[in-house]
Amino acid sequence: MPPRPGNRRSGGRIAAIVIACLLGVALIGGGAVFALSVVSDNSGGGDEPDVPSDALEVAWKSGLPRSTASSGSTVQWPARWLAGSTLVLGDENGVRAYDTGTGRQKWKVKPPEGAGEPCAMAPEASGNGVGAVLFDAGGDECSYLAAIDVDTGAVTWSKKLASEYGANVPQVYAGTKHITVGLNSTESIQMFDVRSGAPSDPLASARINCRYSYVFSAQHVVAKPDCRDELVVLDTQYGGRPTTVSKQQGKPLRILSDHPLTVAATVGEGDSSPPRVLNFAKDGESVKSVDLTGKAADVVFNDKDNGITESGLYFCKLRDGSVAALDLRSGRVLWEGKGGGSAFVGYDSAHRRMLIAEPDPEKSYWSRVGALDPDTGKLEPVGTMVLPDGTYLSGSRALYAYETGKVLAIGERADDGKRLVVAFEAQVPAP
Repeated sequence: MPPRPGNRRSGGRIAAIVIACLLGVALIGGGAVFALSVVSDNSGGGDEPDVPSDALEVAWKSGLPRSTASSGSTVQWPARWLAGSTLVLGDENGVRAYDTGTGRQKWKVKPPEGAGEPCAMAPEASGNGVGAVLFDAGGDECSYLAAIDVDTGAVTWSKKLASEYGANVPQVYAGTKHITVGLNSTESIQMFDVRSGAPSDPLASARINCRYSYVFSAQHVVAKPDCRDELVVLDTQYGGRPTTVSKQQGKPLRILSDHPLTVAATVGEGDSSPPRVLNFAKDGESVKSVDLTGKAADVVFNDKDNGITESGLYFCKLRDGSVAALDLRSGRVLWEGKGGGSAFVGYDSAHRRMLIAEPDPEKSYWSRVGALDPDTGKLEPVGTMVLPDGTYLSGSRALYAYETGKVLAIGERADDGKRLVVAFEAQVPAP
């Protein structure tokens, strides 16, 4: 069990010892007796906070309502997104925005009339400042969709979505032109104009003509017809006719990136078939397939905690519960964590570094930020996330976001369970 933070001694300052020697000479039974009086200066003494020497400076912190929300392996909830200088947090207490510079709460979303508490959010806002949130529609159906203005928190439009099979695996993405929603793994996806909410069928022009499996993101839908060895790719933001990529067996597992389009898929048809990565060219038609072997074959592509960068680096969970950083262009594992407890923080594009939070090697209850160099696979230390009073957030349920030079951590303080969002100053090593 980790110690209670703030009540340990970690060296501190050595108190000055003033020794006064009073020499008294007395004839007691013919002998001499020396009397020694010692005075200790304990100014500044007492228990000091257990703070590591590389503790990151705290820019600000803010209290949050307690959350008991939990999620399955594919849906991130509670959730957050970062849009410019705005951090948006969502849980059963509501959807709220904070200024990343000061920690001040900017707004809180008022749920649409007839909607319950929020239950899912898009992983990020669109490039033109629109977010998407799903609310409870009654009967534990997470199917009341609302488009949110990121600047003000206002609901620009909302609607209750129909579902024949229930909203047991809700997913929602916000793009610059459309919001795309999938409520379960059985029914087709639904797509709506990001400004007006007008519905459209993203696969109406695809002419698939048989059952199919599909994955989707903020900008693409990738479908695999059961009756043909091909993939159908649709750009939901910029339109145009669907692209057909022939000689493609296996089913799509997840869209890993929209720029460029990168898709995880299986090699064969069975669920136990090994995975591969499809790297699409800019034309959307030519594709390079990279089979994943060795440790890379153990990636769990549908895990909610995975994160990708624009440089083709992929932070992922493995089947044994450990984590790794994967180069999607080569299929090579660049770095492997020593066990569970590590989490993706973000990507620093200026320094080409993936930021990862991992347990401190000596005190595993602390979380330390490291910067992964994609060229060497070396994780360089940035600093440890411990507050000045020696308290720290429990790493098991923490969420992270990264704004240039600043790590935003959301979690529960280990000593009292109080939920906080903390902004740590983080200087990433230069290349």
